[in-house]
Amino acid sequence: MGATLTFRSPVGRPLTIAIGGAGVLLVGYAAVVDGPVALWQAGPTAALVLALVWALFWAPQVQVADGGITVVNILRTAHVPWPEFTEAETRWSLQIKAADLAVTAWAVPASSGTGTRLTARRRRAAEEPLVAGRGATGPTGHGAEAAALAIADRHRALTEAGHLAGARRGVLPATIRWNHPQVVLLPATAALALASWLT
Repeated sequence: MGATLTFRSPVGRPLTIAIGGAGVLLVGYAAVVDGPVALWQAGPTAALVLALVWALFWAPQVQVADGGITVVNILRTAHVPWPEFTEAETRWSLQIKAADLAVTAWAVPASSGTGTRLTARRRRAAEEPLVAGRGATGPTGHGAEAAALAIADRHRALTEAGHLAGARRGVLPATIRWNHPQVVLLPATAALALASWLT
């Protein structure tokens, strides 16, 4: 039916790159000034900070695809197939509801009132309607409202095409799984940083 649309924080990836670059520069400078021992003193802490920023701002996202909605949060990922989907809410952030599950997307907060008004003014000035899912790249496409519109559009398109006709709930239930890279990386870098602080 359509391409997979990805929604994430517009500042998450630039922020992660900036902090990663700053960490490398600081650790490199410390190593030049204080010698190799500085790598052990500063390196694990820099790695922990980068791991936290990556888990909080780089990895989280929402994907809207023909197979359903996938919400990647900090530690867990939820997948809601279309037959299980019931509603998308945008009060504080994007919340996806299924028959037996409600999951809030960390990466897709609702726009502020000011941001919503400014976006509406820009659209009126350009006489251009908001296109759901313009999404992943457009200036109006990062918030919960844009993601919810994309979800509604995809659900409607799949329904009108007959792909959801006769689909029964419970056959493909919504699932939640742990994000193994984050679950391993965060405690490991925290333990390494603690060890460097204690020695």
